[in-house]
Amino acid sequence: MEVFKISSKILIVGSGVIGSIYSLKFSNAGFNVTILTRGSRLEQLEKNGLLYEDNGNISKANVTVISKLSDDDLYDFIFVTVRFEQIIQALNDIKLNQSKTIITMVNSPKGYDEWERIVGKGRLIAAFPGAGGRIENGVLHYRLTPYIIQPTTFGELNGISTHRVHKLAQIFKTSKVPYNICRDMDAWQKSHLAMVIPMANAIYNDGGTAYTTSKNKLAIEKMCLDIKDYYRSLKKIKIPITPIKLNAFLLCPIWLLKIIMKALYSSKFAETLISNHANNAKQEMLLLDLEFQKVVDKKV
Repeated sequence: MEVFKISSKILIVGSGVIGSIYSLKFSNAGFNVTILTRGSRLEQLEKNGLLYEDNGNISKANVTVISKLSDDDLYDFIFVTVRFEQIIQALNDIKLNQSKTIITMVNSPKGYDEWERIVGKGRLIAAFPGAGGRIENGVLHYRLTPYIIQPTTFGELNGISTHRVHKLAQIFKTSKVPYNICRDMDAWQKSHLAMVIPMANAIYNDGGTAYTTSKNKLAIEKMCLDIKDYYRSLKKIKIPITPIKLNAFLLCPIWLLKIIMKALYSSKFAETLISNHANNAKQEMLLLDLEFQKVVDKKV
């Protein structure tokens, strides 16, 4: 496997929680990282830099910040770390840049045809982050998801194990970010949505946080029933549940699943990686739910 030179260039499109996490992890590993962003976050980063909490201390990542991308400014990898409702605009903004590989760290129930039509066939690698957190007073507080739960997952759209996928894996390995290469990212992302949409909806039904949801019996029960129903819907349209371990949601009796989810939602893990995202990205989650329903109902 090729060993990367420290001079390898990475562009992160988006400076929210996910973009900030991967920017600091890559830059701390010695990679040359640039963040493309705008608005108040641009002003914040230009003034103070990318600040993050590290074992109780505030540190600053070594990154470059830009507000405009030149067509001939080439990068080894461009990571797009925006929300689902922002992905079309983000891809249109960078489509003329001549960099060869774009990693979309965005969930999609609809597949990738529309995205490829924008940037050109063969440029995309589908991915999804294994991290979460919050930005508070300009400081990133974050957590990586353990490998056993959900590592950063990525793969070619056609499932082939290519040289660039292995190069990308080396970046994550060097950056000490748990990762997994998947041969069917479309099935993986649909399977992921079948789990996280009901999990987010439980918080919306409760109207509070993961902790308050854990005490809401009706919200917990509806979430568990919906997860089972969403996975049954995928099976009905012949989408393989990926990874296979997620079939446990279908096999687990509802009474046991309620106990497990109640315990999960009362944990700090849920507050950091579920509640923060659900409440900060409600528009995205509701849109993903709508698009997911269209897919399983075969309306798209």
